[in-house]
Amino acid sequence: MQTQAASMEEDRDKSGWVEPIYVARQPIFDQNMSIWGYELLFRHSSQCTTARIDDADEATSKVIVDGFGLVADLLAPSQKVLINYPGPMLLQGAPRALPSEVAIVEILETVQPNPDIVSACAQLKADGYILALDDFVGQPGFEALLELADMVKVDVLNLEDSQLKAIVSDLHRIGTRRLLAEKVEDLAMFDQCRELGFELFQGYFFSRPELVSGKKLSANQISKLQLLKELSSPDLELRQISGIVQHDVSLSYRLLRYINSPGLGLPNRITSINQAVNLLGLRKVSAWLRVLILAEMKSTPQSGELLFLSVQRAKFLETMSSVAKSDGLSGEGMFLLGLFSFLDAILGQPMEDILKKLSLEPRLEAALLGHDADLGVWLDLAAACERGNWDKTEALLTTLNLTSDHTAKSLNEAAQWAKQFLAET
Repeated sequence: MQTQAASMEEDRDKSGWVEPIYVARQPIFDQNMSIWGYELLFRHSSQCTTARIDDADEATSKVIVDGFGLVADLLAPSQKVLINYPGPMLLQGAPRALPSEVAIVEILETVQPNPDIVSACAQLKADGYILALDDFVGQPGFEALLELADMVKVDVLNLEDSQLKAIVSDLHRIGTRRLLAEKVEDLAMFDQCRELGFELFQGYFFSRPELVSGKKLSANQISKLQLLKELSSPDLELRQISGIVQHDVSLSYRLLRYINSPGLGLPNRITSINQAVNLLGLRKVSAWLRVLILAEMKSTPQSGELLFLSVQRAKFLETMSSVAKSDGLSGEGMFLLGLFSFLDAILGQPMEDILKKLSLEPRLEAALLGHDADLGVWLDLAAACERGNWDKTEALLTTLNLTSDHTAKSLNEAAQWAKQFLAET
């Protein structure tokens, strides 16, 4: 049976009208720091010259028709997607456009729990949809929706310890439901919420380095940094790359697996490292090796999401810099800027200490340390897009003299490229 979303998408394709949209996915972690799912954040790119979308129904419809399709291929089989629904769309039954086994209905905190809303939500629940109540901070009047909700999202950012404990206690007293802590900004808050009984966690804590005094890099991580240093040499040649790969059994195996993957579509099977390196070329094999080395340096469970963001950001900055002046860095330099921008979080080490072990050009190193304002704007743009901070995205696009449609298209293509690249690696 064709879904409403698929039908609408087909009609749009027939008409020849396809409009780029921004889609950001914010990860949701479980207690083991594994990815449980994502919240889908959306923006209509053609409206990026305005402060915000006033028509919440239109925005949510676009998520259903376009946004879900863009991220569906990025999900693992068991992962979920949360999508915000304003009141009118709940009444219209809009959540039924997406499969109940994947899409969770997130009821916005602005929805008034009148009898019609409660009835619509009860019917969705009866139809098998999981209901999540958004941004709950203990406010009265939501008892009817709390009774129906399978999940409650608690905004923990500005709560005192006593307030948070009281809210959790009240929710536990109402009945058993899954608690999600949102706007978790650091690992201390993550640990506190986990101790209080939260099962799921959302926020930017995972992308900040967990710096532990006296922590040392492992021998494997040090050797991988040495490989990154060799790859950063300005005099690097294909012959040297062949030597690097051939001396590492894991790299050799994975390079041959990558180059023979269906995605590359080569007519003949490649069986030697030299042949593979020469076929890919210096720039492409260097990029591939850097990504693979980062993948093998992961130090924490959340590093998998950081690796994806690193690769997506690398491709996004490389693509965007091709249509605007990137202040002295080549496309490859912008790729490296994005790729290495999460190194501190991946390794749990200060960026300064990591960069001492690499040989990067001074401009790139300064940008990674936050000492280059011009290149910092590009990193700010990538971060704003990733976090769904569309108002900040608009301002940065104006600063860089970039178009919103091209940016939206590049962001979505970078996500798909990162997923395919990592899958083949």
